[in-house]
Amino acid sequence: MARSALKRSDARPRILRTMAERARKGLVAGIDLGGTNMSVGVVDDRGRILGRSKRKTRAVEGRETVITRMVEAIDRACAEAGVSRPQLAAIGVGAPSAIDFDKGIVLNAGNLGWKNVNLREILSKRCSLPVAVDNDVNVAAWGEHVLGSGRGKGDMLAVWVGTGIGGGLVLGGRLWRGPLFTAGEIGQTILFPGCSPGRQTVEEHCSRTAMVRAMETLLGFYPNSMLREFTESKDRDAREPFDRAVSSSVIRECYSKGDALVRRVVDAAADLLGLAVANWITVLSIPTVVVGGGVTEALGKPFVSRVRDGFEEHVFPSTLRRVEVIASSLKDDAGVLGAAMLGRSAGASRR
Repeated sequence: MARSALKRSDARPRILRTMAERARKGLVAGIDLGGTNMSVGVVDDRGRILGRSKRKTRAVEGRETVITRMVEAIDRACAEAGVSRPQLAAIGVGAPSAIDFDKGIVLNAGNLGWKNVNLREILSKRCSLPVAVDNDVNVAAWGEHVLGSGRGKGDMLAVWVGTGIGGGLVLGGRLWRGPLFTAGEIGQTILFPGCSPGRQTVEEHCSRTAMVRAMETLLGFYPNSMLREFTESKDRDAREPFDRAVSSSVIRECYSKGDALVRRVVDAAADLLGLAVANWITVLSIPTVVVGGGVTEALGKPFVSRVRDGFEEHVFPSTLRRVEVIASSLKDDAGVLGAAMLGRSAGASRR
C-alpha cells in the first residue's frame, strides 16, 4: 500500500509537468505597446486570443512604471486565459520606435520618452521568458501576413493609418527591417519637398492628425459642417483641443453622412496615400498592400477603395494595377497577434 501510494504521489508532479510543457509549446503573450495605451493578449498556436488585458501606458510616469504595467497586463491576460505566466512559451512586443531587433533595443520612442532601452533584456529578466521586440507596425504587418489579409499572398507592404502613418514590409517570407532597422517607413517619405516644414511628408498630409488639422483650418468655410456639432457643443470643454473632439469615429460619422468638408479632406488624403503606395510598388513590384490602422478601421471600404483609385492612377507600369490593395482583416488585433507570432519564433529559437 505504501509503495502504491508513493507511485501515485510521484505521478501527479509528472502529469503537472507534462501539462505545463504542453502549455509552454502553445501559448505566447503579444503586447501592442503605445504611448497612451497598451493591449496584451495570450494567444494559442492556432492564433486565437484566449485572454486579454488593456491598460493605460502612463508613459509620463517613467520607464519602470510602464514596464511594471506591462507585466501586470500579461498576468491579467493570463488569468483570463486560465493560465499562469510561467506556462507561456515567450512574449512578443510591438513598440512605437525603430528597433534594433537583434538586440531588442528600443532606439527612440518619442511618445514613451525612451532612448536606447533594452526592452528585451529588461522584460525577459522580469518574466523569466524569451522576449522578442519589434516596431509596432512591423508586428502588425507580420500578424496580417501570418493570420490575416496577407496570409498566403507572399510579399506585402503594410500601411497603417492612424495618429501617424507607419509601414512594414514582408519580403521572402520574413519581415524586412533593413540593416539599419528602419525599412518600411512610408509615412516619412516626401510628397512635397517645396512645402514648409510640417507639410512635406505622407504622414503630414494623410494621417488622422493631418486630416483633423486640415478640417480645423477649413471649418470656417463650411458653416453647415456636422463637425460643428462636435467641436462647438455646449457640453464640450472649451479648453479641449480640436483634435480630441474630432476622433476617428466622428470622422466616420460625418463621412458616412456626406459632410462636404470631411469628404473633401479625407478623399484628398486617400488620393495622396494612394500616390505614395504607387511609388513604393513601382519600386518594389510586390503583389499585396494591406491598409490598416484606426482611420482605416473607422472609414472602412470607402477609404480603402479611394486609396486604391489613387494607387491605380499613378503606379507604373500599368500591369501593376493588378496588385491587391486590401483592408486589414485583423484590425485592432493585428499588433497583438503579430507580436505573439514574433514571440513564438523567439521562444522556439531559444528552447
